[in-house]
Amino acid sequence: MVKVIHFTSCIRRGGIERQVSEIIRYSKNIEHIWVSLHYSKDNYLNSENKWYTINSRNIIKRIKEFNKVVKSFKPMVVVCWDVAPYIIALFSKGIRRNQIINASIQHGILKKTKRGYLRMFIAHLSKYVMANSQAGLRVNKLKKGIILYNGVNERFNKENYIKEDQSPNKRDYPILVSIMNMILYKDYFTIFKSLELLKLEGINFTYYIIGDGPLRANYELYLSKSIIKNNVFLLGNIISPEEYLGKADIFIHSSKGEGVSNAILEAMYMGLPIITTDKGGTLEILEDNAITFSYQDYYALYEGLKILISDRKLRKRMGEKSHSIVKEKFTTERMVRNYERIINTVINNNMESISDLIYIQKG
Repeated sequence: MVKVIHFTSCIRRGGIERQVSEIIRYSKNIEHIWVSLHYSKDNYLNSENKWYTINSRNIIKRIKEFNKVVKSFKPMVVVCWDVAPYIIALFSKGIRRNQIINASIQHGILKKTKRGYLRMFIAHLSKYVMANSQAGLRVNKLKKGIILYNGVNERFNKENYIKEDQSPNKRDYPILVSIMNMILYKDYFTIFKSLELLKLEGINFTYYIIGDGPLRANYELYLSKSIIKNNVFLLGNIISPEEYLGKADIFIHSSKGEGVSNAILEAMYMGLPIITTDKGGTLEILEDNAITFSYQDYYALYEGLKILISDRKLRKRMGEKSHSIVKEKFTTERMVRNYERIINTVINNNMESISDLIYIQKG
């Protein structure tokens, strides 16, 4: 059986880690081991997973420790999901450059930091680069690369849920929801400002925020002084976000830039209309079936929300289209099938076999 190491910076709950866990869980034709540099108890591991955490903090010792994993497991391919894992794998014995996939490009914007520029530099040195969006390849100035779009688990399929009765006698206000970490570039403050404008206009709503992070205290302080303090609920990280997506009417995403957002795909599969920033790879999955606004433009978000809140038929039409897009193109089954094709292509050095997954920049 083909053996693959997935090498991440951390085993935790996050976008990359969710994608890796889904691949490992559903790819039955490949034997996997998950290696990481750090470990968090809050993660996606289950009892069936093979995993190993490199305990060393010195780069030389990390390379030696990874060498032992390679010698023991004997992988045919190593998929590196961040810069540090790629560098370690590159200098490890027993692994050739043409056995390593650089999958570190998981954002649709270039982070103008030392780490961001290092990611770009390393990508240009890599034989195989795999990103989750065309936008990610473009902003890193790569003319060619492999695209593996994220897939959505069937538990987010709206066909598995009975939508809450939304007739006026049951509920005459919309439920809004976001799933994002509480970090600066996700930009919840823009959402808060737009909701305050709705409130001033007399429009009632409930807004659920799923996620957590270092800015939670800042948000709590802001909301405690805001007119929307009784409309907004910070739920933190929860095990079953699909339960709230199933109740919701509109999904809001205000991030500065994504590769492909798992949260948006999950909301789409649950049949929700999407209102989101127009940055990164998000537009690649929406197919013009969304209301978009510029990053930090709270007034444009406010106007978009007014349109969706006032037009139930539009919400229904957009939600149905959202669901059909994911069902056709972005299921976990499709992602895993394409992943296995990519692995076999690397082993056999036959890129023509995945020509439909290759992005080539024009011009």
